[in-house]
Amino acid sequence: MRPITIVVPVYKTEQYIRECLESLLAQTHSELDIICVDDCTPDGSMDIVEEIARRDSRVRFIKHDVNQGLGPARNTGIAAAHGDLIGFVDSDDWIDPEMYQQLLELLDTHNADISQCSARRISKGRNIGSYPNSTGTRDRFLMHSMFGQGPCVVGAAWNKLYKTRLFRDHNITYPSILYEDVATTPRLLSMSSKVVSTSESYLNYRFRDDSIVNSVEVETLVKRINGLLTASKILGEFFIDLKVHSLEFIANYRRFLIPQIERNIKIARRDGRNSNGFERCMAEIEIQIENNSNSLNYFLNDQHKLLKYFRDVKV
Repeated sequence: MRPITIVVPVYKTEQYIRECLESLLAQTHSELDIICVDDCTPDGSMDIVEEIARRDSRVRFIKHDVNQGLGPARNTGIAAAHGDLIGFVDSDDWIDPEMYQQLLELLDTHNADISQCSARRISKGRNIGSYPNSTGTRDRFLMHSMFGQGPCVVGAAWNKLYKTRLFRDHNITYPSILYEDVATTPRLLSMSSKVVSTSESYLNYRFRDDSIVNSVEVETLVKRINGLLTASKILGEFFIDLKVHSLEFIANYRRFLIPQIERNIKIARRDGRNSNGFERCMAEIEIQIENNSNSLNYFLNDQHKLLKYFRDVKV
């Protein structure tokens, strides 16, 4: 049986981490190397990890000296991985028993580099919808399947099984930003010869009101805009260096990116707790464009028009 490394970054998920790890240990594919990366969590999460590790040698843990964020925690796990296959699970999510067996069978059957399943979005114990609704294989124009309408490969790291060499052979790492997976999955896809997807939902994504993707605090809005534009810069530089220019991928990415930025601006406009929230969000956009105009030009060649568009956004 082929070993699979599963990387679990751990930070402030004391009430969820046990369910997450128990779901990993219950996998029908039992040859697992589970790496829990302690990103200096201030709660009791690691007490639970250490308890479980004492009774099951498949669980090990690595501690960061300082808090680094989700992306660097995944990188730590990648560097420590033993096997040629790797997956990522967030510590507040849990997975079905057959997830990694099914993803491995898909990978091997189709001789693919990445396999992907769907995920249920769970809010207050209820499934509020699964995504992506994607099935089949793709071995040409892989980038066109990113951020598109209908069947597609989503940017999320946690619903996939990867060949570890995609990271190591091409020196691909997760950046220390929000939307770190948006900056990374397209690069992994571009280095793959084939991807395969199933629309079966094997992962349970916990949709939390208190998560960083749902926060309405101004500091978080600015961080989200920074993450989106920094991810765009990283991707722009990567594909410019590769001399890859896919108009369909660029169009799909813009359809993802612009509404995401607009959403954060609208939140800032209607939040009366901080009257300068909107201006801080706009200042972040202006700084990013000023400092990274060339790389952002890969996706946003109408930057001044976009600045005006964002400034005129209404709630």
